[in-house]
Amino acid sequence: MTWLAIIFSVGLIVSACTETANVNNQENNHKTVGEVVKVTNVMDGDTMKVMYNGKERKVRFLLIDAPEMYHKELGEQPFGREAQTRTRELLKKAKEVSIEFDETGAREDKYNRLLAYVYADGQSVQQQLIKEGLVRVGYVYNKQAAHLDEYDAAQNKAKQAKLGIWQYPGYVTDRGFIKSAVPNWQPGKSLNTSTSQKVQTADCKIKGNINAKGNKNYFLPGDPNYEQVNEEEMFCSQNEAQKAGFKKAQ
Repeated sequence: MTWLAIIFSVGLIVSACTETANVNNQENNHKTVGEVVKVTNVMDGDTMKVMYNGKERKVRFLLIDAPEMYHKELGEQPFGREAQTRTRELLKKAKEVSIEFDETGAREDKYNRLLAYVYADGQSVQQQLIKEGLVRVGYVYNKQAAHLDEYDAAQNKAKQAKLGIWQYPGYVTDRGFIKSAVPNWQPGKSLNTSTSQKVQTADCKIKGNINAKGNKNYFLPGDPNYEQVNEEEMFCSQNEAQKAGFKKAQ
């Protein structure tokens, strides 16, 4: 082989490696914001548990307030289930979840929860939830908070479009949410949102439930407590439920 041929071959190999690297960069094309964490449980729309510095810690999402799911006094609130489902969806699909602390505020609250901005593959989870009308901007104790202006702007757009929680006048207040403003709503009832959630049909009646501990179980029609179970997802077969990580309820 001549030197010219050798040089040409090497050039092809380098070019191929470069193209492969570019493809890999495109597949993981996001900037890590803050510190990478492992999510262990999503409690509701604005709270999760993660492994942080070798310990499991609860994280409260900064600057947003989601309707309640398991509050001891308030119980479940309208759109609490939708907010919880969407947060789980965003974090589950992400290859990387990270948290960012606000330099102008505290890192923990009085309940020892971490206070952070949350990112799924570099994209703000808070801002996405606000855009879809699933949470309100709330608990703003620091007017200098880094992302307050952009969150307010996203909320104004959701309000104008009457998305999610903004469909019902009087439901959202500065102090939280008023159940009575949502006519005929009952716990476990889904409402009209921008999320793509399966509806119960004649062929898809298997209920997938995720309890407060993060355990994923599915219930068949006729199972004990089937009617009382609140579904996070609906499945058309047991195989489909199992592929999604759910186990048959005992």
